[in-house]
Amino acid sequence: MSQPLPPDRYTESVDPFLGCEPADLPTPQGIAEKWWCAKPPIGNTHPGATLPFGMMSVCAYSGAYVTGYGKYAVSLSGDEPEKLYPDHGAYGLAHFQQSGTGRIRMYYNYFLTTPLSGDALEGLGERHLLDQEDARPGYYAGTFGSDSIRFETTCTKRTALHRYRFPEGKAGKVAIDLSSGGLLIDGMKTFPEKAKGKFRDPSICTGRVIIEGIPFHFHIQCTTPIARSGFWVDGEPLSEADSRKFKADSELRKSQNSYGLWFEAAEGEPLIEVRIGVSLHCPDRPDEAIELGSDRPFQIIAEEASDLWETILSKISIQGGTEKERKVFYTALYHSTIKPADFRDENPFSGEPGPFFFDLSTLWDLYKTQLPLLMTLWPELGADFVTFLREVARREGAFPISYLMDNGGERFAKQATGLCHMILTDAHMRGIEGDWDDVLRLLWRTSLSGKGRGGKFAEFARNHVVQPLSHTLDLAFANWCIAQMAKRLGDQIIYDKCIPLAYHWVNAFDPETGLLDEDSDYYEGEHWNYSFRFLHDMVGRINLAGGEERFVELLDLFFGFREPDPGKTVDRFEGLNNEPDMEAPYAYLWAGRHDRTAEVVRSVMRYQFTTGKGGLPGNDDSGGLSSWYVWSAVGIFPVTGIPIMLIGSPLFEKATLKMLGGEFTVTALNQGPDNMYVQKAWLNGNPLDRCFLHLSEFSAEASLTLEMGPEPSDWATKTRPPSFIS
Repeated sequence: MSQPLPPDRYTESVDPFLGCEPADLPTPQGIAEKWWCAKPPIGNTHPGATLPFGMMSVCAYSGAYVTGYGKYAVSLSGDEPEKLYPDHGAYGLAHFQQSGTGRIRMYYNYFLTTPLSGDALEGLGERHLLDQEDARPGYYAGTFGSDSIRFETTCTKRTALHRYRFPEGKAGKVAIDLSSGGLLIDGMKTFPEKAKGKFRDPSICTGRVIIEGIPFHFHIQCTTPIARSGFWVDGEPLSEADSRKFKADSELRKSQNSYGLWFEAAEGEPLIEVRIGVSLHCPDRPDEAIELGSDRPFQIIAEEASDLWETILSKISIQGGTEKERKVFYTALYHSTIKPADFRDENPFSGEPGPFFFDLSTLWDLYKTQLPLLMTLWPELGADFVTFLREVARREGAFPISYLMDNGGERFAKQATGLCHMILTDAHMRGIEGDWDDVLRLLWRTSLSGKGRGGKFAEFARNHVVQPLSHTLDLAFANWCIAQMAKRLGDQIIYDKCIPLAYHWVNAFDPETGLLDEDSDYYEGEHWNYSFRFLHDMVGRINLAGGEERFVELLDLFFGFREPDPGKTVDRFEGLNNEPDMEAPYAYLWAGRHDRTAEVVRSVMRYQFTTGKGGLPGNDDSGGLSSWYVWSAVGIFPVTGIPIMLIGSPLFEKATLKMLGGEFTVTALNQGPDNMYVQKAWLNGNPLDRCFLHLSEFSAEASLTLEMGPEPSDWATKTRPPSFIS
């Protein structure tokens, strides 16, 4: 058993179980009572062991929606998810989990590993009770089955470590299912295309499984004494002769048999420790990964994983607030740094070394909150991400809007368009290193030149509007982003081609209502939810609504500050249950109503986030939701692709962000639960009467000080964040 960590560590304020169960939130009051849930009110997180931006993860597997952990079935409505199982159980522990996603095509959960204590492989393929779970960053444990087999897991970059303690007198075994994958729900199961393996000796098995077009080279080693080992098919051990070299031939694949390998502990040995090394690139790398950790016991590796998380979490230090608020904050920062998964030197398509990422399953969420956080606190990782996107665009002829561990075509066409154009422009503005001339060429070639002539960018260039209308906003903003990068890099031709297209955002709106046209098929929301997105032309947007007063009236209707006229329908704010609403609380700032932003943001943090398994209002969306909380609790908020940072209503007395070259601090004087309104502000000791920072001011060795109070003031009422066209 592992020992408790030393006190006063950031990791002690993280609860990996937060968000694993349906929302159990504080009773809403005030405007929060008016909000509703469009999506299932559950975070869809998992408590498994992983590293920051980790390639490997390991967690109990029940086959339930959506991470494979837990007991819930598919649910796409705002009702509490239905139960797939009546109790909490698992078939074993699987690897490679999603984090906080909703309905996507890929659900991973490979190399299902099951401890057994009966005769032969009795109990394999059966669901067992799961109890006494324990989790902290980089470590996950519990008891499994009626014999209460104790398991512990941790991981390195390319290796998952399992340790099982069996009851006295039981012959402990561990079986690894090479055919596992996906969820145990109709249409969500995954089956390998090919599999082969061989035992080098009784304690080491190597081989390869190809799933969804991705090769998983593996090295599986039992590091404790064993009596015997071999392969199995459909729960039956193969003969020693057949186990010397195993190949899942076409007949096995056609019939969708289950198959894998097993180890049995030596007589009297209470422990089995298994290490699973994986590579998507070459068969030698799993061997290297296992060898790299061979001189370090499980406990040391678990402590190293914890130390890595400590380094990540220490990037933001906070003072003040309650213990509960600190736990919510650091758990949010933890969830914000699980994805995207860093598969450096593991490119399964080109085989070339260098940066590579997977699990960009909700890029339409990540681009607003999580990726700006990554670029700000880990610019070196941001540079890797830029290089990765360049490689994808060169190899596949387009920039992705999602990128999962498969070779499916839907990575380029889903619920948004042009996201990488915004992301890359944002990275360029934030000073991230990269070959920006090449990036600009790729953005142009994949959009309005070369292969880009046949896609949505070309349709928008011809018609100045596309469906769904939310894509019209995407494309107008993406063209503005290309134009801004071209301007900074001195490419007048690309600038002149793109900047006129940036004005056509207006074609998505109904000038009679001041909202997006209702007649469109909006994804995961209604026209109200998409109507308050940040634009590069907020002055034009507000004028279209009828001016600032009318724009505020629309926002007030959306958030519930006022009721609609009789016979009128308003689709209300979804309280961060759904990603289209992420930016909307800050839209008030362009109309001089910082007080409204403060009221909504504080209400969201108070009523939509809490501790415990039900602590999130909806899908965490790969950390996009949690990153919203991190930014808002600190008191600043990014505007992707636009060189400003908005000022909100900080939750803590002081927050310090450790950036390249120094620290940026936000200090809230007279902080308190009801003191949500900014009275005065200072930047680096100088008075500040605006509710935003230029990106150049959001830098190392800078400080923002806000004096808070219980009533609205006239602070920042006469200034507005910039608009870049009108």
